Amino acid sequence: MKYEIGQLVVGTVTSVKPYALFLTFEDSVQGLLHISEISDSYIKDIEKYGSLGDQIKVQILSIDKSNGFLRVSLKKVPHEEAYSTHSNGRIAPDFKSDDFEPLKEKLPEWIEQAYEDAKDGKYD
Repeated sequence: MKYEIGQLVVGTVTSVKPYALFLTFEDSVQGLLHISEISDSYIKDIEKYGSLGDQIKVQILSIDKSNGFLRVSLKKVPHEEAYSTHSNGRIAPDFKSDDFEPLKEKLPEWIEQAYEDAKDGKYD
């Protein structure tokens, strides 16, 4: 199989490290899914996104010309095309700009309440 940058491919997790998942693709091509390419959110435990033997659809970011090693991304896979056989089916979160609107609306009220509580000595 000929690989190209931007191509979506399914790889099998062959090794799990705290910083990355190592994958094997068709024709025994190896690749790396770095933790920073799984999600824009903080990831405490990478094993929630992949374990040995799991299959994950990723997008190719770069190809090492000397050995064919692939650097891949999960977060660049369109959400509707994301795929993982991980036991909890976990895929990178899909945040929308309005997901935090309720927090944005409540924040001024919470700040004002905190000031009032501090003036009343609640935190002493």
